[in-house]
Amino acid sequence: MILVTGGAGYIGSHVVRDLADKGYSVLVLDNLSTGHIEAVDKRATFVCGDVGDSKVLEQIFTTYSIEVVMHFAANCLVGESVVHPLKYYHNNVAATICLLQKMIDYHITNFIFSSTCATYGIPKESTIHEKLPTKPINP
Repeated sequence: MILVTGGAGYIGSHVVRDLADKGYSVLVLDNLSTGHIEAVDKRATFVCGDVGDSKVLEQIFTTYSIEVVMHFAANCLVGESVVHPLKYYHNNVAATICLLQKMIDYHITNFIFSSTCATYGIPKESTIHEKLPTKPINP
């Protein structure tokens, strides 16, 4: 089974649909703070909860046989990240560390992390690729 965090958001919900179309069993974990339950594919199992809640993660990893985690549960508004950097640190860093620790505890080693091109700042090249230096200009 594939766990998709943030699976009720725009990118996550499209990934969930694509995975379900390909025949994968999918579990969505989303706190619905910015996602929408209507966006979650009906073929997926849904758990409402926070990716940084170790009790929720414990329940998921003991109940389901998770083989892969695809992580899309980040806050992503640049302006808001400048005004509320601790909110972004808590969700995008601390909660992700909690998720990774639970994955280690349950020997889950397959992790796909959806980042942002904003980590590259204002690139000098027109095509952004992973070998470019990271020079973020905001939190």
